[in-house]
Amino acid sequence: MDFVAHTKALIVGSGGNGISPAVYFKRAGIDDFLIISKHSDFGGTWFQNTYPGCEVDVPSELYQLSYAVTGDWSAVYARQPELLTYLQKVAADNDLYRHAHFGTEMTGADWLGGENCWEVRTTQGTYHADFLLLATGYLEEAVLPRIPGRDAFEGRLFHSSQWPDGYTGEGEHVAVIGTGSSGMQIVSELQKHACAVTVFQRTPTWVLPKRNEKLALEDHERVHEAAAAAAAHRGETFSRREKAWSDVITGQGLAKNEELAREFLEAQVGDPELRALLTPRHRFGCKRTLYSDDYFTALQQPNVRIVPEAAVGIGASTITAASGAEIEADTIVFATGFHFGGHVLARVKRRDGRTVAEVQAGHPQAYKSVSVAGCPNLFLIGGPAPNGQIWHGMFAGEATARYLLAAFDFMAENGVLALEVDEAAEAGWKRRADAILDNGPVVAGGCTNYSQDELGHNKAAWPGSVRDMAEALSTFDASAYRVVARSAAPAT
Repeated sequence: MDFVAHTKALIVGSGGNGISPAVYFKRAGIDDFLIISKHSDFGGTWFQNTYPGCEVDVPSELYQLSYAVTGDWSAVYARQPELLTYLQKVAADNDLYRHAHFGTEMTGADWLGGENCWEVRTTQGTYHADFLLLATGYLEEAVLPRIPGRDAFEGRLFHSSQWPDGYTGEGEHVAVIGTGSSGMQIVSELQKHACAVTVFQRTPTWVLPKRNEKLALEDHERVHEAAAAAAAHRGETFSRREKAWSDVITGQGLAKNEELAREFLEAQVGDPELRALLTPRHRFGCKRTLYSDDYFTALQQPNVRIVPEAAVGIGASTITAASGAEIEADTIVFATGFHFGGHVLARVKRRDGRTVAEVQAGHPQAYKSVSVAGCPNLFLIGGPAPNGQIWHGMFAGEATARYLLAAFDFMAENGVLALEVDEAAEAGWKRRADAILDNGPVVAGGCTNYSQDELGHNKAAWPGSVRDMAEALSTFDASAYRVVARSAAPAT
């Protein structure tokens, strides 16, 4: 592959957590950076997922960047087109398009010790970067099960993240496999247009009411006219979300949430047989909590059928349930989720020549979710970062950006060209995280989920609140790192 460029910092990923480091660099006077992305524009998950009904589960007033706060949301929970527009505007307002190389997917990365930089191979050529920042997202690598007969299906078949432009299911028999967040949103919308919708549910999940509503023009005007009041309201909403997150990861206060979810189910579903099919047997919080105002209503419409079994076979125009029942289908939608964090660390080689994934052997870890042993000048942000998930999906980008700038300052002041986290510091931080998270329902709640690693630990969640993450990443802890290379003399 041709050589493309050498840059101080290469950011891999163009979602919110890739945008924030770039913005923070700009504001710190750093202009020597590039952003590469397999997508063709900014937006990350909101660029990739365009299925009908796609919307955020965090209130819009919170799900935004601290340096780009707006009150101009059309609903309490914004939908995908609006979120995509917001992120692309942030990128444009901060002159990031000039730094972006789209349609460029990272295929591998090696540390070049002689040159103290990363060699990053991509689908468009090779880059050299003094610092490599991976912000490839939580949910960007789709899971598409190999159900027998899948290749023989003569109709339309696709994953929820590869939604055909303009497809509504109008007049068709549609089978939806999966009942997680995406599946639930998709079913609620397809029901309005499809001739028939069959929902394959292996495991029911607890659902809470979302209480979404449109925001009228006067709501926007009130926000602009009363900034102090709006800030206070955001603070109250933030505190509620912090408590809800802490309750789930620590396993505290879950009985009340489960009671609320059970009451919601009973209020929404009168048929005792259907209600039984929709009642989980695992603890609240074991799987990702779902929020919806209309999913249970959609399931009770005459054109919707729920099959409480796995799909085990596919024919030319049918899909077969575990019981042997065959259901006609014109289209099959796989709402089967994602490999949490993807497999990007299988493409990154440590200084010893082994990949990070190979060394970590199914138990991914990173110091403070950011730094990986054996990998100088490598920083993980959000999604690919073990234990980098927090309830505010874009907060990690801002918190890690501050940590990065503090690291840059330390290195410049001390004449350090490259440093890496000590293996003992990495392992110690992960032990402390596991000690907290192993008590939570993701590990002890009696289900399987995408947050569990191969050893049964929670690989996804940050072991604390947003405030904890902000504090932990507010300063650079040089004592946890070792110097790999120095310049001839410290900067003066």
